[in-house]
Amino acid sequence: MMAKVCIMCQANVDGKPGAVAIREDRIITTIRTIKKKLGIAQMNQLYVCQTDLQKHSERRKSFEKSMMIATVLAGVILVIMILAIILSGRLDAWAIVSAFILAGFVIILPVFKYTPATVNMSVATKTPIGVPVQNKVVQKKQKKKVR
Repeated sequence: MMAKVCIMCQANVDGKPGAVAIREDRIITTIRTIKKKLGIAQMNQLYVCQTDLQKHSERRKSFEKSMMIATVLAGVILVIMILAIILSGRLDAWAIVSAFILAGFVIILPVFKYTPATVNMSVATKTPIGVPVQNKVVQKKQKKKVR
């Protein structure tokens, strides 16, 4: 049987109320695959315990923000480098490839501070009082129903 472990404090959350499951995404699947091949996989079920939920939510928001900034920065760098190559009059394939490689490195950097999403993000974004913060999609749907 797989243990249920909090990813923030590494404590066992089996039987603790309020633990929120972590969504199995590509990054976690990749890490699990690598660990299986190395023979060090523990195959725990990943959760965030109630006490670490606020801290996890803040780290996730920080990760999403840094990923967005890196993506925009990579796009700007790519456009500037491609324009510089075109405007210089020398169309060099290696310069274009290197522009894409540099943009890829800029996008990969925030992955090192990766924080996985929870299965139900509305649970993870509660205020300290315990009132859930509604996301904009839910608010838009409610406005449409009112009209």
